[in-house]
Parts: sequence; C-alpha cells; structure tokens
Amino acid sequence: MLPALHGDGIALGVVTNCSEVLGATAVACTGVEFEAVVTAERAGYYKPHLRPYEMALDELGLAADRCLFVAGSAYDLFGTHKLGLPTYWHDRIGMTPPPNAPKPIERRRSLHPLLGVVGC
Repeated sequence: MLPALHGDGIALGVVTNCSEVLGATAVACTGVEFEAVVTAERAGYYKPHLRPYEMALDELGLAADRCLFVAGSAYDLFGTHKLGLPTYWHDRIGMTPPPNAPKPIERRRSLHPLLGVVGC
C-alpha cells in the first residue's frame, strides 16, 4: 500500500508511540521514504495527545483537513478528531471501539479500500 500511495505523489508521515530507535527501524523496513516521522519520544507525549499529530502536520506543512490519518488503534480517533484530522481506522481484528470514540471516515479490516478513499 505504501509504495502505491507514495508513487502517486502523496506525502507520507508516521506518528508512532515508539522510541526514536524503534521508529527509525520500522520505517527503514518499509523501503519507502517518509516526509515526517514523529515518535512519542521526540514529541514528549504518547498518542492520543495532540502534540504528536500536530508535529507531523507541521513537518508535512499541511493542514489537518488536507490529510488522512490511518489508525491502527481506535484510541487514535480521540486525538485526530480533536484536530479535525480525517481518520481511516484499519481495524484488522474487529475490535470493539472504546466508549464515546469518535467515528472514523472509514473502518475496514483491510488497507485495500484506502486507495479509493484517497483517490489513487
């Protein structure tokens, strides 16, 4: 999915609760260049605190409404919703969302529908 998105000229960023070392290791495994990589260690906060998401938006130079966040956890919905950051929840295992979780724009078990959402 990442090469298809990046190949279409879409700027990619990562917001992760990992350390700097683990985040860099994970990004290197993808074989794709990311324009922003924000770790909880560098942000000083874990998601869903707003700061990691804000840092990524700043580094991408984009407003929240010009981006799409792909979440692996429903807890991201709390932070992204507060910023007005549209969110696609990749719910691989069919989790029960936490109480009062904001609704994502899409909730799918696969990333394949993502290409249609971003218009690739």
